[in-house]
Amino acid sequence: MPTTDLMIQALVAMRNDPQGVGPQHFWQLVERFRADLVNQAYALLGRQDEAEDVAQESLCQAFQDLAQLRDPQALGAWLREINRRNAIRLAKKRREQARHEERLPTGANPAIRPERTPADLEREKLARAIDALPDEYRTVVLFRFWEHRSYEEISQILGVPAGTVK
Repeated sequence: MPTTDLMIQALVAMRNDPQGVGPQHFWQLVERFRADLVNQAYALLGRQDEAEDVAQESLCQAFQDLAQLRDPQALGAWLREINRRNAIRLAKKRREQARHEERLPTGANPAIRPERTPADLEREKLARAIDALPDEYRTVVLFRFWEHRSYEEISQILGVPAGTVK
């Protein structure tokens, strides 16, 4: 994609000379990858509002840590990895909060929850099931079914044999 190539070149220039490239390249980065990052986070979290927050946090973190991007051509994978870690961290935090709330006395005031549609409930159920997987299995499931990657691609990304991925 030519836009991505131009953006990568601009980001490399920004990394080499932060004063030489304007913030418009950050907004190009946001426009290009935001939807993918929100979708990835939603697959892990099951909530749109949290997915959007995680994607925003990931883009900001990537912009701040741009010097850590070793291969500019791997920009998308690098952003998805940052996003995946941020979503997993939020999911773990949510689980800890849920455990804490379960320990509250029965007279404690429960949080008010908005009405959810059956589709919301199914997405939450699927997100909880994926969330319950160990990290290495969750990563494979997301690569395979969310990003539609082949077993060979996943094995190369993770550095494990394709049989292990299967």
